[in-house]
Amino acid sequence: MRINRALAKAGCGSRRAVEELVRAGKVRVNGVVVTELSAQVDPEKDRLVVSGKKLRSTTSCKFIAFYKPRGVLSTWKDERDRKCLADYFPARGSGRVFAVGRLDRDSEGLLLITNDGNLAHSLTHPSAQVPRIYEVVVSPPPQPSSVESLAGITELEDGPVQPAGVRLCRPRAKLGVLEITVKEGRNRLVRRLLAAQGFVVRRLTRRQFGGVKLDKLRPGTKRELSARELALLRELAAVNQLKPTSGAML
Repeated sequence: MRINRALAKAGCGSRRAVEELVRAGKVRVNGVVVTELSAQVDPEKDRLVVSGKKLRSTTSCKFIAFYKPRGVLSTWKDERDRKCLADYFPARGSGRVFAVGRLDRDSEGLLLITNDGNLAHSLTHPSAQVPRIYEVVVSPPPQPSSVESLAGITELEDGPVQPAGVRLCRPRAKLGVLEITVKEGRNRLVRRLLAAQGFVVRRLTRRQFGGVKLDKLRPGTKRELSARELALLRELAAVNQLKPTSGAML
């Protein structure tokens, strides 16, 4: 199998993205740098390393979309015996399992779970700028002027923040519903942003992470990611790896 096809099939990104990885000398096969797109590999027998990280075979990599319910911690254990991820994933197998980022206890929605620690780290690294979309019920009901203010730069104690998008959704009696997109994972960022603008968060739900959507999942349920969703995530991670280097919960 050609190297670019093997990488694309493993979900490392689009054809163009994996070709860039190969040409940039970021792919090793059995310890040897490969830059020719015509190189032949056997993904089940050869040791493939992409950007310094061993590539899992498509049969060993698992990625789960989980609807974290409100009141559940995004940790695997809790000294106070509060409900956490282990209550929903009791059999984690012999390998390690990672949550891709976190949601605070009072928030709910999409949380990705994987045994690919390298990919989890790449997706949550600050430089990745993976878009996260939230649906937030707030009070008082936002006015058009306050939506404009939210879309601008807000100063927080750990630095400024500017959402990638703010949209006013359906109104409710004495409440408002906002869709907020951010590209970073600072601690309780969306809640702090809204508090700084004078809003009280009544409910916060993550609807999307990268190209993966919550869709029809209900609280406490989960599903495996499709090959397309996994490829989207790997492409986001690959783009991050191609960026030149320079000197959380929500």
